[in-house]
Amino acid sequence: MAKHDAPESTDDIRDLLAHLLAGAAGKTEAYWKKLIGEVIALPVVFHPRSNWRIDPKGKPAELEAIAKAAEIVRQAHPYVPSPSFEAI
Repeated sequence: MAKHDAPESTDDIRDLLAHLLAGAAGKTEAYWKKLIGEVIALPVVFHPRSNWRIDPKGKPAELEAIAKAAEIVRQAHPYVPSPSFEAI
């Protein structure tokens, strides 16, 4: 994903979140990726406001930072390609 392109996958969303957190809260992007965990794509038909979610891990302050970053990214990029119904 080029820096100016919209995210096209769950990996792109994770990269964007980690980049935002590294710049705002410090530490490395790899550190934040580990705490963010996998970004999960959901079927748009059942999740019309945003079709991706995360289940982060970390200390309360880290979880708060991740939640704020996810809110910012979700406002700009609420959708990733939906999984097929066979994958559900």
